Amino acid sequence: MCYAERRRLNKASSALVLGVASALLALAIGRLEFVRTVELKTYDLRMRLTADAAQAHPDIVLVAIDEDSLRRLEPIVGRWPWPRLVHAELLNFLARAPARVIAYDVLFTENDRRSIELEGEMVSGAESDAALAEATARAATVIHMADAAPEGLHETPTVAREGATARPAALPAFQLNGAVEARPLVRWPIKALVQSSRAVAHNFFVLDGDGPLRRFVPFVEVDGVQLPSLGVAAALAALGISADEVRMDAASLRMRDRELPIVEDGIPSYYGERRRSRRALLPFAGGVMASGRPTYPQHSFYTLFYAEQQLLAGVEPTVDPSAFRDKIVFVGATAPGLHDVFSTPFGDGMPGAQVHAAVADGLLSGRSLRPASWAASAAITAMSGVALAAAAVYLGPWVATAAALVGAAGLMGAVTWLFGKGVWSAAVDPLVAITLATFGGVAYHYVIEGREKRRVKRLFSRYVSPDVYARLLHDPSVARLGGERRTMSVLFSDIRGFTTVSESGRPEDILQQLNEYFSRMVPIVFAHQGTIDKFVGDMIMALFGAPIEDDRHAEHAVRTAVAMVRELDALNEAWRRDGRPPLDIGIGINSGEMVAGNVGSEAIMSYTVIGDQVNLGARLESLNKQYGTRILISEATRRLLDSSHEVRPLGAVTVKGKTKPVDIYEVVVPGVIES
Repeated sequence: MCYAERRRLNKASSALVLGVASALLALAIGRLEFVRTVELKTYDLRMRLTADAAQAHPDIVLVAIDEDSLRRLEPIVGRWPWPRLVHAELLNFLARAPARVIAYDVLFTENDRRSIELEGEMVSGAESDAALAEATARAATVIHMADAAPEGLHETPTVAREGATARPAALPAFQLNGAVEARPLVRWPIKALVQSSRAVAHNFFVLDGDGPLRRFVPFVEVDGVQLPSLGVAAALAALGISADEVRMDAASLRMRDRELPIVEDGIPSYYGERRRSRRALLPFAGGVMASGRPTYPQHSFYTLFYAEQQLLAGVEPTVDPSAFRDKIVFVGATAPGLHDVFSTPFGDGMPGAQVHAAVADGLLSGRSLRPASWAASAAITAMSGVALAAAAVYLGPWVATAAALVGAAGLMGAVTWLFGKGVWSAAVDPLVAITLATFGGVAYHYVIEGREKRRVKRLFSRYVSPDVYARLLHDPSVARLGGERRTMSVLFSDIRGFTTVSESGRPEDILQQLNEYFSRMVPIVFAHQGTIDKFVGDMIMALFGAPIEDDRHAEHAVRTAVAMVRELDALNEAWRRDGRPPLDIGIGINSGEMVAGNVGSEAIMSYTVIGDQVNLGARLESLNKQYGTRILISEATRRLLDSSHEVRPLGAVTVKGKTKPVDIYEVVVPGVIES
């Protein structure tokens, strides 16, 4: 297997291992409580981005017991809680429409013990209770609430169990299988209301650990009685679904043709052990205010109470009861002082009645939320990790960082779009996987790729051109250790009469001039894809075609020689002006088969070429003195030239170490002054 293929396989396996490891670590980190809280915050963000108040069910209406109602009714009936007679007046008004369902989010768990004076007559608490029960029966669509709040929130166990008897006969008997939320006790509405109500519902809400309300409990069970939440009960009543049409299993709650996805939670029961409980995600259509208007039309309690008084007095009301015809009306407190507001994904201050309305809205509109399966979330996390790991390994740290930013933005866009379609897919786990894979990729390049590049740099950066070095970084195998035969060109350049020059001047000046000469010549070699083999005194030995293959090695060698002669001509002009002696050079070039490779020991080695063709190149350089030339090339080199050079044949010579004559040629450099 060649190096390039082995390197590709190593990169592929590294990307896969890094991606999978990032995904597994991300999934493990995702189980931490802090990270789960961050996931819930992204849930809230997606809820705010996708909720659309325009999609709210048009038949849902809120009646708000607001600050204005409390203030305006106080002089008439006293402070909150109001006598039951006041609520009876509201029910009478809504019954005129008539409203399809009236869901009353106010607790009437104890008998009214207050007596009030109305229009000069005293009305006892019992009469007030009776008026509310009669109004409830007359409307025939009212759902009252039982208090199923956690046990610690009840005043005392004695008071709490007042009315917590066996299932009242008026309640429908749901037969639900599985883990329905069990409450230790429930405070029922007063008996007269249970008997006159369309249904009785519970008010139990579950807050997440970080505070907001994101889930609701469809049913609770106490003493064998299974109670729907107020929102579920309102939807069942509005759709005319009977108790025997309601079914629950591990995945969903089915109500005739409606389906509500169920989320199973492991929670401590009131007996202390942990058990599975089935809850559902709240499908909000909007917040307290969305798109500049309330999610649901809202009316002040006092306005409707006053309209009923106007009707009784034969006066045209300020609000026509027909506005509530066939509506699903939720009545509840919105005044902050009544403490029936909750924190939700939209912030603080959502009234409990609107939360119940959101539950009913979801069931009526067929809108729901379900978590993506663990397998799907894990797959998304794994794909995110592997994709970014591949980008980091193959494209490098900076590109990987940009890819991570783009990938994170794309991921958030995708999970937000899914959220809008009713699927809650984890966002934090894949984001953590993307982050880990990116950092892992940076570490990979520093430790693995960087180590390899540093090794190659140590080997070749001192004697190859920048272009050659870049190719070596891409594939170090082109500079294999050991020797190999290859066709290439070798160039020898020597300063003529340097010994005489050095004897006539100061050593410091000669060394400075020599260093200046080398500083000009070496870049020329590199610029023509050459490699500096060695310096021997004032001689330069350069290779073309090693360690990197170069089909035009002869052409590059000759071009290098021409450029060196021209550069020396420019240097000599400068040296003459400075009063320094000019220099002259002789260059010999030969092409042919040579052995190239690293020679030496493990501690110290040198990349060089050896062979008879190398010796011929050195001999050609020395012949320049005999012929009075600057550049001599062999017949083998001349045949490989692919551009027009002025070449003058000098005949055949027999050089030292050769038995057969060799044709040699001078490369003429026009316009250069002979030294």
